[in-house]
Amino acid sequence: MSKVIDLASKDVYRDQDSPSWSPYNRGEQLLTVWAVEQAQGVIDNGGFQYFFENDWPESPAYSVFVDAFRRIGANEAADCIHDAVELFPSSKPHLDYQVRREYMDSLREKVNGQESIIDKLGDRVIDLGGDTFIRLARYILAHAHSFPTAKNADHGAAGNSRRAGQLHGS
Repeated sequence: MSKVIDLASKDVYRDQDSPSWSPYNRGEQLLTVWAVEQAQGVIDNGGFQYFFENDWPESPAYSVFVDAFRRIGANEAADCIHDAVELFPSSKPHLDYQVRREYMDSLREKVNGQESIIDKLGDRVIDLGGDTFIRLARYILAHAHSFPTAKNADHGAAGNSRRAGQLHGS
């Protein structure tokens, strides 16, 4: 699984030193890998607090991430991100770090420093991380034409057959 994702990342980041490189102009499949890999990695390291504290390149709407998770079939994780975004008082929270930060702090104050609903949604995305990466690897293999570096990766790397059967039917 990680070999497939690592190889696909080489395609995603190809020419990243070019001034015109942007994850948003790489095409849907490459953007999907970038968005899921980046978001899941940040969330795994610090939950939704880190995810929402992050000023993503070019300040995309959070729907970029939600849509990417949905494209790989990680619908529950996508729902968690969507639901967390909907909690913000601003219709465009991706454009205002201070609003995001203050709102997340206010949620924690309401629950006396305990986990807020945003924290709980983030924890669920962390819990789903293994499944998300399996789905991402399968997405890459299903779209091998967009990932020439990953095209020849071992197809068994996307998960064992018992797990694959469970997830394929989801």
